[in-house]
Amino acid sequence: MATYNKSGLNTVFLIWSILQLPIILLIDGLDFYPKSLYQPTGSPLHFFHGLKQQYIAETNDPIVQWTPETASGHDSWMGLFVYFEMVLALPVMLFTVYRLGIQRKGTSGAHELALLVYGFEAAFTTAVAMHDVFYWDNDVYTAEQKNKILFQMYAPWVVIPSLIFLTMVSRILARIRVADAALAAKKGQ
Repeated sequence: MATYNKSGLNTVFLIWSILQLPIILLIDGLDFYPKSLYQPTGSPLHFFHGLKQQYIAETNDPIVQWTPETASGHDSWMGLFVYFEMVLALPVMLFTVYRLGIQRKGTSGAHELALLVYGFEAAFTTAVAMHDVFYWDNDVYTAEQKNKILFQMYAPWVVIPSLIFLTMVSRILARIRVADAALAAKKGQ
């Protein structure tokens, strides 16, 4: 089936995928590695542990502070979202880098379907996290802190995946229209 090779959006999706890989593997997924790989100074992933701790110190973001050990009560959903990221988003982002960046083939129908699912999952799970911010204790978090977390940290993970989702809906519908037209033409013969 045809591919979309000459789309400026493919370049945006490629850049997004490249940026996502270290975030998924080395920031969001860090707590799934053995602590010996990231906690001790001088350990291979300590730099990324430091980045995460610096962000936590600056924002006190409880969602980013989530770990399997601290999961309890209302924030137990966060672990599920991290698992989604590792099981769904990581393979899709790896394939996107391979397909768009290395092969330079554009998106195929199957790839568009995978990106559609990724776009929905990433936008939805981030929207849930953003919704949670509105319920954070106003005595602990100022409006300025909440806005920084909402708009500087989380908003891109709603906007770009939503763009991916909507673009893939459009591409898949175009494929369906072409297939329907071909089927109608075949029946008309």
